[in-house]
Amino acid sequence: MAFKIEKVAVLGAGVMGAQIATHLSNAGIPSYLFDMNQELAEQGLEGMNKLKPSPVYNPKTLELITPCNYDDHLDKINEVDWVVEVIAERLDWKQGLFEKIVPKLNATALLTSNTSGLALSEMAAVLPDDVKKRFFITHFFNPPRYMKLVELVGGPETDRDAMQDMATFLEDDLGKGVVWAKDTANFIANRIGVYGMMLTLKLAREKRLSIPDVDALTGTLIGHMKSATFRTGDVVGLDTLVHVAENAYDKGEADEARDMFLIPDYLQSMLDKGWLGQKTQQGFYKKDENRNILALNLDTLEYELPVKKKFDAIRVSKNETYLPGKLRSLVRIDDVAGKFLWELNAGILIYSANRLPEISDDIVNIDNAMKWGFGWDIGPFEVWDALGVKESTTRMQADGRKIPSWVTSMLQDGFTSFYGFDGKVKTYYDPASKSMLPVPTHLLAVDFDVIKKTGGLIKKDWSASLIDLGDGVAAVTLHSVLQPTFNPIDGSIISMFDQAVDWVQENGYKGLVIASEAPHFSAGANLALMLRAIDEKDWDGLDAMSKAMQDTLQKLRFAPFPVVAAPHSLALGGGYETIGACDRIVAAAELYTGLVEVGVGLIPGAGGNLRMIMKTQDRFSKGRTGAFQVAQKAFEAIGFAKISMSAKHAVSIGYLTKDDVIIVNGDHRVARAKAEVLSMSDGYAAPEMRTDLFLPGKGGRLAVKASVKGFLKSGKISEHDALIAEKLAFVLTGGDRGGIMKPLDEQYLLDIEREAFVSLGGEPKTRARIEYMLKRGKPLRN
Repeated sequence: MAFKIEKVAVLGAGVMGAQIATHLSNAGIPSYLFDMNQELAEQGLEGMNKLKPSPVYNPKTLELITPCNYDDHLDKINEVDWVVEVIAERLDWKQGLFEKIVPKLNATALLTSNTSGLALSEMAAVLPDDVKKRFFITHFFNPPRYMKLVELVGGPETDRDAMQDMATFLEDDLGKGVVWAKDTANFIANRIGVYGMMLTLKLAREKRLSIPDVDALTGTLIGHMKSATFRTGDVVGLDTLVHVAENAYDKGEADEARDMFLIPDYLQSMLDKGWLGQKTQQGFYKKDENRNILALNLDTLEYELPVKKKFDAIRVSKNETYLPGKLRSLVRIDDVAGKFLWELNAGILIYSANRLPEISDDIVNIDNAMKWGFGWDIGPFEVWDALGVKESTTRMQADGRKIPSWVTSMLQDGFTSFYGFDGKVKTYYDPASKSMLPVPTHLLAVDFDVIKKTGGLIKKDWSASLIDLGDGVAAVTLHSVLQPTFNPIDGSIISMFDQAVDWVQENGYKGLVIASEAPHFSAGANLALMLRAIDEKDWDGLDAMSKAMQDTLQKLRFAPFPVVAAPHSLALGGGYETIGACDRIVAAAELYTGLVEVGVGLIPGAGGNLRMIMKTQDRFSKGRTGAFQVAQKAFEAIGFAKISMSAKHAVSIGYLTKDDVIIVNGDHRVARAKAEVLSMSDGYAAPEMRTDLFLPGKGGRLAVKASVKGFLKSGKISEHDALIAEKLAFVLTGGDRGGIMKPLDEQYLLDIEREAFVSLGGEPKTRARIEYMLKRGKPLRN
């Protein structure tokens, strides 16, 4: 990157501007946060410690943000490499602000607007020609820490190289997914996403579906966000939804589906009543005085308790493990749900296709915008492929729908899918050239599917594969066949770890990476297998299950080559025990990790206690004098099932160490993990078995027992919680051999961990917790 962004000025300290400054601080980038007066700027910054979900990786980094005002600090604009405007959506206000700050811009600084709907050409009208070249739109999605999408919008006078510099910075430094949009109403994501929401509102009335019915059909079932349609409207704010829809209508004179953006009468009535959603505690949903969630009846505008309906489409789709199969089965069922989902998808797909080349030059930017901005698992053209382009297009035509001419032409020319594979890379159909082109990819983005298709697959099992990353580095990738989203650690995965160590050694490879192909690294061990062993009272089997995981993860730990884990998103329970056994962790910044077994009535049973003891002892570097502190800190993390809210938070808890690597762009984690393996491989020496672990023994247990007794007496924990705490404390204080003058070894701690784990498995209340978690997806407090 020729141009480097090292300091930024954020104009506007409202919720969005302050969050952008905060995310810059997450990435270690200092900024000036401006507002009309100093009090507003300081209030904006102070609010970042209170906002939920937290925009902060580590509160200390907020020190990189300096609150400023335009009267006293305007000269600071000259110091920065990028100025981003984030004020209210008023053209006259934005133009006035630009006229104020432009004289202070240095000769190379980039100027962008975070507008979500104003035209670039109108905003740029007041800018001098030399600044117009450096002016474009960087539209972040809210909340900017969590939403991956940034839409880049340039104009005829914008320097393309300047935009590319910004795209590189956004991707590499801020972890964003960049799409290239055009200067049209609502750009890409909001144009298609809000069309989809308005179509959903229309179909809900036509099909006589209730709000809860629609949200059950338009959420995770079809690969969209859990908040689905109506709940998403409440979260975003119904006033915001209406504003975006009206903007699309007002500027959409040439849009064939313009009338879809007209506001329904009931939605206008809600606005008139001030029912704006979450911000007013009342929208499509509200809570009554008993905290029951009520849903609005769209006919009467009265709130009612939801009545859950059963649909054949949902029932049949449960037979499909993967999303493409689910979608196909859902739209083929001839019930009201199947018809609703067919009409919804057909409408969105045709509308998306009609937007080329109006809002984007290619389908990839549109698909990425919907995945990164609206949380769809797959974009509209990937959905069309999943449904079968030829089959679904024929059905659309039978319904009397007009198919975009370029799609018809594509099919006539023999192209039967929007995406393909040419033997080397993934490809997409380009209407302009009427050919398949390579899908653009970042140099650091590793695509496991492409590696496997190009000869890189070494071994494959149900839930894990061993692949060749090149340069003498192998990788175990997790892909649970039964739960492909959460990747529970099962026998297939453990077996692949075991085989991988042998294969890497036998073939003279330099090292091993452990990563996941799923949305999460791993949410823990396979509870269903544990429950089966408990119900069969197979205590030897439960012990063997625990020992197999312990032994295999120790085999990873003592491998004669570097092993680097590359976790992202959830790495809980057995997921953490896996990464904790590796030499180093290259973590995505968005890492939610922890040892959470107490929630299902157990303690870690695959070495998690040992990992925390070793990491905590090394962190304090006090040997026997720190024995009490080590046990206490480990107990606080495991006993309270602490989960990190970011990778940096995981360091402060003790799950990660200062030697581990945190990268903001999670898509680059595998490439970076591979680089770590290569850098560690020269002269690598496997670690030796630790025999220097000092724990406080009986004295430490007495201290824990006193604390637990207090929690129990005050009603903060249950009797079963107290029993779990007692078993956990026994392990973390060193069992019968513990004592500040008695060094312990790793195997002893693994043995007492396993014994406590199995004994808790025999408790009826533990069984109840496991069953409840499997059925409800949340912990039972019993």
